[in-house]
Amino acid sequence: MRPDSLRLQQLRWLLLPLIALLLVNGYFSNRAAVAAADQAYDRLLLASTDAIGEQVSVQDGTLAVDLPYVALQLLESNLQERVFYRVIGPDGKTLTGYDDLPLPVARWRDDQPATYALPYGGEIIHLVARRKMVFGGPKALPVVIIVGETGESRRALSRQILLDGLERQGLLIVAAGVLLWFGIGRSLRPLLRLRDTLVQRASTDLRPIDAKSLQSEVRPLIDALNQHTARIEQLLAARQRFLDDASHQLRTPLAEIRTEIDLRLRQRDPAVALATLHDIRNAVDGMTRLVSQMLVLACSEPEAQGGQAQEVIDLSTLARTTTFDFVAAARRKSIDLAFEDEATGGSLLGQPLLLRELIANLVDNAIVHGRAGGAITVRVRRGDAAVLEVDDDGPGIPETERAKVLQRFYRGADRRTPGSGLGLAIVAGICTTHQARLELLTPPWGHGLRVRVSFQALA
Repeated sequence: MRPDSLRLQQLRWLLLPLIALLLVNGYFSNRAAVAAADQAYDRLLLASTDAIGEQVSVQDGTLAVDLPYVALQLLESNLQERVFYRVIGPDGKTLTGYDDLPLPVARWRDDQPATYALPYGGEIIHLVARRKMVFGGPKALPVVIIVGETGESRRALSRQILLDGLERQGLLIVAAGVLLWFGIGRSLRPLLRLRDTLVQRASTDLRPIDAKSLQSEVRPLIDALNQHTARIEQLLAARQRFLDDASHQLRTPLAEIRTEIDLRLRQRDPAVALATLHDIRNAVDGMTRLVSQMLVLACSEPEAQGGQAQEVIDLSTLARTTTFDFVAAARRKSIDLAFEDEATGGSLLGQPLLLRELIANLVDNAIVHGRAGGAITVRVRRGDAAVLEVDDDGPGIPETERAKVLQRFYRGADRRTPGSGLGLAIVAGICTTHQARLELLTPPWGHGLRVRVSFQALA
């Protein structure tokens, strides 16, 4: 987005609230102005009723009203405004004034005046009615005094109050808007510089963003972006490692298959052709296994597991079913494959597919590298954590090699050993994902290998 368009967008964001604020302020200011004008003129009407009430007296047993000029003079103005009055005696008859001047619709207390507005003579007039007791005879006589006026003066006063108020408040709002405009522009300057920096970056530049020059309110957002970028960088690095491994590990088997095919094309011996086909089939099986292990290895890396949902898993059940899947493979080498369940309720949080692959790789490695006619034991124990152990009585792994066999494609000094060198690397990656501890130990009988995996999280 260009700076000028960003400025226009900021101006639009600023003007819309200011206009809304002016409209709301005008509405409430108008209500306040009308209320202030009504209160002022109602007090004048009340003063007029008091002045008229002072001139009501009892003469010869009857009520008499000497209407004072000052009572109506209070309501005089330069506007074309009309004033109405009415004095009602105890019998409900009008003593003086306008006979049809209306009384309040609602009841009101005798000691309190009533302020109201009603239509009269084709327009709305504002009135004040008050009861007064007149003394001077055998008993006090009640009278009602009503004084009203048209609303020209009220409207003029409320309009003047509104305009004066809006003028001051409008100046304050505009001044606040200008200050806010400059404040927003100044506060957005570091963000604009950050935007320009990010736009100019290369697509492969995943370095963290420096948030030192930004406002403290924006830094949590930048930290979250840096964490997200770091995860993306880890995923890209894992993908690149996978591609490098795939290109390196698949090139040699493919070249061998191509060599076998070229050799067969130059010979006519059916026995050689059959042997070549067997070799190609074995090579394809080995490649299939290699590709499967590489995919599992890529999926088991911690970088690829961020945000993956975990489930409550019964380790004993999972280990038992996975071990039984290798009974046929163990029988082909006359290996005694056993399972021991020493855990009660040994559950943990994890991903079933990865944990099954972990167990399968350990059992498969034990069968492949174990001696014919030997024994393999898969055991699940529970102490402070759920523990999986796989024992074999094969040649084992020297202590100097145990750290190296956890690396990818490491097969030891004896290259004749079958396998791709990924089994224990896959196990190590899955252990890291599940925060489990992996140990390569020597069994108590002194030869072979014991692989122990201790899971920390118990359900």
